[in-house]
Amino acid sequence: MRTTHYNPSKLEVNFAKALEELTPLLEKRLEDGERVVDIEAIHDADNPMVIYKLEDKEGDPHEVVVQIIQRPDHIVK
Repeated sequence: MRTTHYNPSKLEVNFAKALEELTPLLEKRLEDGERVVDIEAIHDADNPMVIYKLEDKEGDPHEVVVQIIQRPDHIVK
């Protein structure tokens, strides 16, 4: 499939949605006492992102941002 529309591409958006759905599995990989408090998904940005709001063992808040960037098809070999 050739991508004709980027920023965001359908593939980027679908990948971001898949990351959201994987949150329970990702949370299981965190250490005891660490947890995902909230998720913010931005699908309509040039490069979609999923922002994970986390809490560590001490209860301190943190954010991890996963930004999806698809390279143009002609670069991929």
